[in-house]
Amino acid sequence: QIKNFSFQLGLRMESSRYVGELTTKSQRFSNQYPFSFFPSVYLTQKLGNRSDLQLNYSRKINRPNFFQLIPFIDFSDSLNLTVGNPSMIPEFTNLVEIGYQTQYSTSNSLLVNLYGRNTTNLITRYQYKGSNPNPAKSDSVIFSSYANANRSYTVGIEFTGKNKFTKWWELTTNVNLFN
Repeated sequence: QIKNFSFQLGLRMESSRYVGELTTKSQRFSNQYPFSFFPSVYLTQKLGNRSDLQLNYSRKINRPNFFQLIPFIDFSDSLNLTVGNPSMIPEFTNLVEIGYQTQYSTSNSLLVNLYGRNTTNLITRYQYKGSNPNPAKSDSVIFSSYANANRSYTVGIEFTGKNKFTKWWELTTNVNLFN
């Protein structure tokens, strides 16, 4: 912190590898994610005793989970067969936010936050028609699986109000408008 200006900087690096085997089919599959950097910057300028302006940037990762990766057919719901996709890769998100926070009194405050989010390799669900895996049936079925979409952009504004009415009753209101 330098006078009325505070900052927090961070940098994280990670890599991961996933190896699996379907013993019933003697099928091996793997997925490796290269080293990636994840910086974060949080800046805050105090504008007086009761308000401040914030600017934040961070890069995040969302890895596909075990069930999204494993190419095993889930028969638990015979009307909705699900199968994983071992070639999935993680999605990466860059997030930028600018916020204004003010405290009207010791028990009432408001935070207004403008944000933009860009996600690449978006993990998404999709359906396709395929042959019934039951050898006794010759019809086709609908499978649900996962894939990486190209990208997603989100922009929005969020309002969060906090009001304390008594010692035992506090109300937090949140409105988020986004596209």
